[in-house]
Amino acid sequence: MTDTTPASHVRAVTLCLPDEVFRDGRVDVAGISEYGGKALEIGEEITRAGFDVQTVRLSGPALDGPVNRDQLRTRAADLVEGCRRAGVGSASLSALRPAALVELQPFEIAEVLTEHPSLFMSVVVADGGDVHDAAVGFSAAVIRELASRDGDSNFRFAAVANLGANAPLFPGSFSDGGPAGVSVGLQSAGTLLAHARANRPRDLAETTRLTRSCLQDQLDVFADLLRPSCERRDLLFHGFDPSPACAPDASIGEFLEQAGQIRFGAPGTLATCAAVTAGIRSVSHPTVGYAGLMLPVLEDRVLALAWQEGRINADSVLAYSSVCGAGLDTIPLPGSTPEHEVVAVIRDMAALSARWVKPLSARLMLAPVGSDPQRTEFRAEQIVNIDYPTV
Repeated sequence: MTDTTPASHVRAVTLCLPDEVFRDGRVDVAGISEYGGKALEIGEEITRAGFDVQTVRLSGPALDGPVNRDQLRTRAADLVEGCRRAGVGSASLSALRPAALVELQPFEIAEVLTEHPSLFMSVVVADGGDVHDAAVGFSAAVIRELASRDGDSNFRFAAVANLGANAPLFPGSFSDGGPAGVSVGLQSAGTLLAHARANRPRDLAETTRLTRSCLQDQLDVFADLLRPSCERRDLLFHGFDPSPACAPDASIGEFLEQAGQIRFGAPGTLATCAAVTAGIRSVSHPTVGYAGLMLPVLEDRVLALAWQEGRINADSVLAYSSVCGAGLDTIPLPGSTPEHEVVAVIRDMAALSARWVKPLSARLMLAPVGSDPQRTEFRAEQIVNIDYPTV
């Protein structure tokens, strides 16, 4: 490569595990460790080619049938042990479909996530055009339980809707249970921002072209690396999630302001989100996951400031999600937020997803009851703490 702009980064190399390592209620720890080793080898090949790899992860299959507390705890402990043996830092335990919840209580999900800080998990609240109301309420109760134990744990839980299998980005990721395969998520906000600063788009059509061109160039290079790397290890290549993830020094919010000549949250924001999403979805490589513009409020300094200043809120971010990507991501909620409002926020996301049958999620950063009512106090290094807006 001759150009190493701040854009050449991989957010996640995710190996999606097959059902065979979770057969008959038992977990093949050695098998998980072996797959973890393969994922790390792929990550190392990408690094040797001159790219940064932020995380290498494993993702377990969705659970479609009843599972009890002891089964979930055993599955979690064994997955963590397999990751430890391989040297893999994190894993998605599962996406729990509504039928998997019948023998579980929300506190049992919170228990697993707080006991194992390397694990992520999600609950499916909408499939196709159907919203699962019981799963919506269950998810809200999990969020409340997590906040009462360790508010930062909500970073590792989401309610998901119409998200397909084999997505690389957490916490919604789950495998389809078939042959093991790899998917990759990019951290490309830096490249997009660098191009927009150097040559500011004159209109939204040019914004779409710039987005597509930047992402296509990166994906071409990564595809040439990943396909043979997967084949050598008898792994499928599922595809890319080209959603441009942000970084501490690369704000997707700033890119949108540059590209759309707007202040984020002002009129024109939705149209700019739509133009960027059109560019993302026009890339020619196979895509998985959200494959759209992501707006992680507390992970992006420009978006976080917009929330603090009251220029955006859950309703406006959800409106932007109608034309872009991930839904309600790292949304700050004070500890005084009543549970029925948490339920309503998740239900709104699920309803939008069901109406358009599009992948969305809700990752709500609910503060513990009794916490500072004026400011967020999350410890996770990815989080930008802010003052709550004055209502």
